[in-house]
Amino acid sequence: MADGKASFFLSGSRTGCLLLHGFTSTPAELRPLGEALHRAGYTVHAPLLPGHGTSPEDLLHITYCDWIEGAQQGLNRLKQGCSSVVVIGHSMGGLLALQMAARNRVSALVTIAAALKVANPLVGWAWLLKYFQPYVEAERRSHPPAVQQYLLHYSRFPTAAVAELHNLAAHTKTILPHITAPALIVQTRDDRTVKPESAQIIYAKIASRRKECCWLEEGTHNLPAIAPHNQALFHKILEFIAGENLHRAWDWASPEN
Repeated sequence: MADGKASFFLSGSRTGCLLLHGFTSTPAELRPLGEALHRAGYTVHAPLLPGHGTSPEDLLHITYCDWIEGAQQGLNRLKQGCSSVVVIGHSMGGLLALQMAARNRVSALVTIAAALKVANPLVGWAWLLKYFQPYVEAERRSHPPAVQQYLLHYSRFPTAAVAELHNLAAHTKTILPHITAPALIVQTRDDRTVKPESAQIIYAKIASRRKECCWLEEGTHNLPAIAPHNQALFHKILEFIAGENLHRAWDWASPEN
């Protein structure tokens, strides 16, 4: 990859897939999924979200509304050339995918370990901790080079940004009943970052008539980047999108949900 941290756009059919990355990460973590979708014929766009892919200081004054706006701009770009769009998000990107599905008419929705409830109990106190500990050191995990090339997270990040992630999760929970698009909710049981019950809450709260919760036994939180576990994920997503028969064009001028 020439610049793994940058946004990427892969032209294909008039069915587009918007890929939204996680907190402190970059579009690189979704590159393997994006390439799998593109090989299947879809147009793929993975935007770099505000405050990411540069330096941790750029996250300091970003709010969750900025992330929502960044996701919306990515969706708008796909709408320009696609007649139907699937929103797919990992972790924080899963929350943003839910936001997009609640705010726009989308053809389908896929969440992967959406960070509705995180495992670290201190996240809920980040609004206070930011005054005493401005930055948090990221947990260091060792991965083979073939995997590490996709995991380009910040090594540290502002505590204030963690508070914004918590705010995003809280707000997203309130808009779940507004989601009616067909939905695939993916969660690994060995996720140590996001509580698996997040998937259960999403499934129970969204108003989609067609919805499925897919449980994978292993793959950890960074499932989209870690082979061979991610192959089961890619197969499931491709199967889900194909099954929804998304080639029917939407009227993008119609009112939002």
